[in-house]
Amino acid sequence: MDSKKTAVYTAPAIAGVVAQFANSGDLPPYCVVENLDGVASAAIKYQESDDGTTWTDIAGTTATVNPGASDGQRVVASRARIALHAGGNVQIVFSVTRQVDGAPLDLGVA
Repeated sequence: MDSKKTAVYTAPAIAGVVAQFANSGDLPPYCVVENLDGVASAAIKYQESDDGTTWTDIAGTTATVNPGASDGQRVVASRARIALHAGGNVQIVFSVTRQVDGAPLDLGVA
């Protein structure tokens, strides 16, 4: 079963965690960041955590999302939570798609 969540966020001028979700799918999640700004770029990377407080960068996920463009990544993490860390003082659309095999009782927060 496919679980997809989408929301609009503001990536702050000083980069920080913008959104986080449970790493609970049966396959790595596919994440898309779309930059809605017409002028400024968004700097992004993904991080992982076991407690939702202490975050570690996930290697190979750093990207710059140019104005009006998107970045899509399959995010492979081993810890319980994944976060989008972003900056640039721009509005972004963030989508995460997870595959949950079978009939899940709880899709978690995405």
